[in-house]
Amino acid sequence: MSVISTDGKTGTPFNFDANHTVYFKGDGVTKIDAARVAGYLKGYGLFTETNQSDVQIFSAKAGQPVEVSFVIPRKTTTEEAEGVYRDTAEGLQELLDGRKVSVHLMGTDMVRLKDL
Repeated sequence: MSVISTDGKTGTPFNFDANHTVYFKGDGVTKIDAARVAGYLKGYGLFTETNQSDVQIFSAKAGQPVEVSFVIPRKTTTEEAEGVYRDTAEGLQELLDGRKVSVHLMGTDMVRLKDL
């Protein structure tokens, strides 16, 4: 589902593999953070060989909270899926040096659909 934006909405892509990209945006996240998030999501079971999905991480400045947005086609989520996305926050917070993590759903047009 790779998201391509020419207006800077997506951020810099970190291509984890052929099916998964983590976009990092803002001065508070780096390519290393994107790689760590991708590895975590693979271990968590969200990045599998049989699905294609993208995620954007954003933080304005180092040490500030991180927004993690799962990119999904509009209206393709369930309460159960939202719970799985929401449950990633605790592990991601540990992974990102204890910074506060908020989780969101974002459409492929990079417009926020829902805060989890």
